[in-house]
Amino acid sequence: MRIGKCLATSFSMAKINNVKTAKSTYRRLIEFEEMAANIYLDLASRFSQEDPKLSSFWLDMAMHEKQHAGLLQFCVLDGLFVADLPNAGEIQKLTVLFKRLEKRAADPKLTVEDAFRLAIEMESSEISAIYCHLTSTLHTSMYLLRRKIVTLVPAHIDELIKAARRFGLRDRAIEELSRLNEQCSPNRRARN
Repeated sequence: MRIGKCLATSFSMAKINNVKTAKSTYRRLIEFEEMAANIYLDLASRFSQEDPKLSSFWLDMAMHEKQHAGLLQFCVLDGLFVADLPNAGEIQKLTVLFKRLEKRAADPKLTVEDAFRLAIEMESSEISAIYCHLTSTLHTSMYLLRRKIVTLVPAHIDELIKAARRFGLRDRAIEELSRLNEQCSPNRRARN
């Protein structure tokens, strides 16, 4: 009987540790989504005097990132965790990426094209794939699944392409965005 209690206690402790690890991983990804939102807010502020419509576009992108953070927070609060979490190496790569992107976004000489390139780099990073994976637990709720679909990467990239055309980016930058959109397309991934 005593061995059974020890095993049950050991199993319970392992489960508690897994939940703690999942929570801390999800919280770290929430921080990344908030950092992405802050980068977009910096861009909105940077261009607010120069081009209010461009500023508004970056503000909208920031709100999408806030929604990502909110959906991840919901997963934490409801204990909706995936089994295979990102590893420490993936988290470290994102940490380095976001430090670099924050620095670039803060550059007072940042051009419109630089801002779009920064957004392309951010949207094409592993953060998007990780977000999609970590929120796969939301698929049991039709409402939450619809909220997730609204904020998916291809929609972000479609918005970036439309905005790039609207704000006069060169064809090369738009082609780069289009290639990225094709790579992130759910239909393309299903074909591969």
